[in-house]
Amino acid sequence: MKYLDGPAVRAAISVGDAVAALRSGLAVSAPPQPVRGSTAWTGGELLVMPAEAGDVAGVKLATVGRGPVRVQGVYVLFDAATLTPLVVADAVSLTLLRTAALSALATDLLAPESASRLAVVGTGPQAREHVLAIRAVRPISSVTIVGRTPGRAEALADELGAVAAAELPEADIVCVCTTATTPVVRAADLSARVHVNAIGAHRADAREVAADVVASSFVVVDDADGARHEAGDLIMAIAEGAASDDVFAHDLAALVRGETAAPEGRTLFKSVGFGLADLLVAQLLAR
Repeated sequence: MKYLDGPAVRAAISVGDAVAALRSGLAVSAPPQPVRGSTAWTGGELLVMPAEAGDVAGVKLATVGRGPVRVQGVYVLFDAATLTPLVVADAVSLTLLRTAALSALATDLLAPESASRLAVVGTGPQAREHVLAIRAVRPISSVTIVGRTPGRAEALADELGAVAAAELPEADIVCVCTTATTPVVRAADLSARVHVNAIGAHRADAREVAADVVASSFVVVDDADGARHEAGDLIMAIAEGAASDDVFAHDLAALVRGETAAPEGRTLFKSVGFGLADLLVAQLLAR
């Protein structure tokens, strides 16, 4: 059994491969999957995300700690028939890739084909990953990095050939990739036809986008079961009366299969992460 560290995971799977694996995997009906489990430990939180599809099964063990490295973990891929472990891989790199690939797939399905102006709110690893992923599905001509810390925003912008800004510019695609627990994007910041990917918040009491963004958008979630428990952006919008339970009605798989069609106007993809998406990308490691 082989262990693949972060660089090995990235060498094995391109963003395009990950998007294609998610598209083809979500096009096929999968059996019901367990909701992500969470356990409080002395040093932080353990997240357990199992899934099974086709000839493979897998589980991600991720920790969110209080030490110098906030998120760590491993992914174990099994042969589904024999339950023989096939690969153990770095879960952080896999999660970065999977999350951005989900946003890229949603963008490809929801954003206008001509969308070319990208704005990313956040300056961490997911912000960087999202720029690379969105560039893979749309003809991006300009990228703006929006961050609270000018130095971090400028450094990431320089790396990616982008520009840094303190406020959100007019954009066709906006990716919100922060650790914020209160809204950093409101409807007034957005154009009428913008597509938004909101991926940073995954707790019922945390959100990155305001209730008026939810209320003014056609909403697609990555996984309805997980979103009902963890998508604070949507949960709090419902609690405040700005949205109804219908925000959980459309998931990415239905969009891929053509069962859901987005209307013209503003769209919002809310992602909290789910085990099947990890598995669909991780299976590429065994091949």
